[in-house]
Amino acid sequence: MREKYLVFILGMILISVLFFMLAGNSLKKNLGEIENYDKKIKTTLEKLNSAMIMDQQLSQFREILDNSLTTESKFSVDELNNFQREIERLRDQNQMKLVKISDSNKFTQSGMIETTYTIELQGTFRQMGQFISELEAQNHIIKIQYLDVAPLQATEKNQASSGSANIYRITMELSIFKVKKEA
Repeated sequence: MREKYLVFILGMILISVLFFMLAGNSLKKNLGEIENYDKKIKTTLEKLNSAMIMDQQLSQFREILDNSLTTESKFSVDELNNFQREIERLRDQNQMKLVKISDSNKFTQSGMIETTYTIELQGTFRQMGQFISELEAQNHIIKIQYLDVAPLQATEKNQASSGSANIYRITMELSIFKVKKEA
C-alpha cells in the first residue's frame, strides 16, 4: 500500500512538473507574441502620427492652392476688398498706423493674374516683423516686391509720448498671384 502511495505521489509530482513546464513554455511563447504585437502597434502608431501631421500640412497647402487657382482673367472686387480687410485686420491687430494703401493690376506672365498693393504703415520693428509674418501666413501666394523702412521724424512731444520705442515708416509693395486653370 505504501508503494502505491509512493507511485501516486511520484506520478503527481511528474504531472505537476510537466504541467508547469508546458505552462511556462506556453506563457513564454505568448509573451513573445505580445512583444511582437506591441512592436507592430508602436510602429503603426508612429506611421499614423506622421500621416496625420502630413495630412494637416497638406490640407493647409491645399487651401493655398484652392485660393490661388482661378478661371477668371482678373481679381474680383470682392476678393480685393476681402484682402484689404485682411490687411486692415492685421494692421489693427499689430497696433500699427495705416498711412496709405493702394492697389493696381499688373501685367504678368500668361496664365497668371497679379494685383499689387502699395502699403505705407507706421510702427516699431517688432510690429513690422509680426505684421509681415502674419501676412505671409495667409492662404494666398504673396510676394513682397519692395520693402523700405525709414525712421519717422519725431518731435520731442511725440517721442516722449511713445516712450523709448522708435517709430518707423514702413513702405512695402506686395503682390498677390493667382494661376489661371487650364480648361
